[in-house]
Amino acid sequence: MRGYLSPPIEVLKLARLIGAEAEDIAYFERLDGQAIRDLRDQVTVVMFDADRQLLQRVAAATKLIPAKLGAVIGERAFGALLCARITGLLDPNRAVDIAKHLPVKFLADLCLHLDPRRASRVIGAMPPATVGAIAAELVAGEEYITMGGFVGHLSKAALLAALDVVDDQSLLLTAYVIEAKQNIGALVALLPEERLEDIIATASSADLWTEALDVLGHVSERQRGVLGDLAAGQADEVLDSMVRAAQRDGLWSEVLPVVRAMSPTSRERFAKLNSIQTRPVLATIIDAGTRDSLWAELLVLLPLLPPAARREVAALATSFDRQVFEQIIAAAYEEDLWPALIAFAGELDKGPRQEIAKLIDQSDGAVLESLLSAVDDTGLEAELVAVLGELSAAGQRRLGTRIAAAPAGLLAAITEAAAAAGLEPLTEALTK
Repeated sequence: MRGYLSPPIEVLKLARLIGAEAEDIAYFERLDGQAIRDLRDQVTVVMFDADRQLLQRVAAATKLIPAKLGAVIGERAFGALLCARITGLLDPNRAVDIAKHLPVKFLADLCLHLDPRRASRVIGAMPPATVGAIAAELVAGEEYITMGGFVGHLSKAALLAALDVVDDQSLLLTAYVIEAKQNIGALVALLPEERLEDIIATASSADLWTEALDVLGHVSERQRGVLGDLAAGQADEVLDSMVRAAQRDGLWSEVLPVVRAMSPTSRERFAKLNSIQTRPVLATIIDAGTRDSLWAELLVLLPLLPPAARREVAALATSFDRQVFEQIIAAAYEEDLWPALIAFAGELDKGPRQEIAKLIDQSDGAVLESLLSAVDDTGLEAELVAVLGELSAAGQRRLGTRIAAAPAGLLAAITEAAAAAGLEPLTEALTK
């Protein structure tokens, strides 16, 4: 299945709208996705508003004839395309009455030409059984883009009916091309845990991690954590396949937020996977975290890695520039991840650890206060002092003078740790 959605999604949607093959408009791939969406919206307006007055008269005329006769005329005289243009102009109840007399195959063909946004009230009024039958027909034709356009317009009962007939692989491919991504969370909420587990297994067996991770990127943090835990509860091969896909397709920026949302037990299991222990994989993970400012996600993962993997990360950190270390400090402050940062800093070589110490020394009062509060809460005074020991004597005195304003209990603990480490400049500044 890997090649099914190989052109960009927006190009596929535009091709479907104008009745072309994606390969024939491949030059659009050079454009930004939003630009293609804007063009598609403009084309939709032109196509659906053309002859609008005539279509409104046709829609009004349907009120004058029996629904069964209207269905016969629609199927045999108008065809699916023209009926799709008229649908949004019909009274929802009248549209449903006519649809009852149309073959499911014709209704499915009509859906291929329908703009759901212009027929939302009609779609919402469709009986769940009819929706399920149409969904089965669309699945058989692999019309995932068409199905994706209807999510958000269907009633809850209709969605459940559709979900009953859509297999896991088709569901993943449909979710990937859903028009209104904000509806994915509501869709996921309708699925029982057993179905979600099956979908995750399908992502692995059918090599659909790109699609699955896109879904995970559009659900709530709570749902992301639940889905991440379900993935972590499966066999190593399932998680290993996700790692391979992330490495092959550059998906670590999608994987890392899922790992962070996992429970501590699931996150630890992920960190222990053999498949992420190699230097190339770790390097790619670090690059993705740095490029996309995901150091909060990295900080919760790195301390859980086995010692050999942490040494690999420490070696990679020797090439970090100051901007990367600033990202790390900012993530620790903004997300309250100081213990993870201190643990990470303790694994680093002298050079990188010194950069972190310098940034702590140069931090403003709010950052330093946040750090000291976290150290006090977690009893990491000795570990903090080990990092600050990389400062010059002047730096130790300067920072020690600032730390001396800390609460008495914390100050005493840091002073004791500094004295034990033989850091005389820091000890002297703390005791003045």
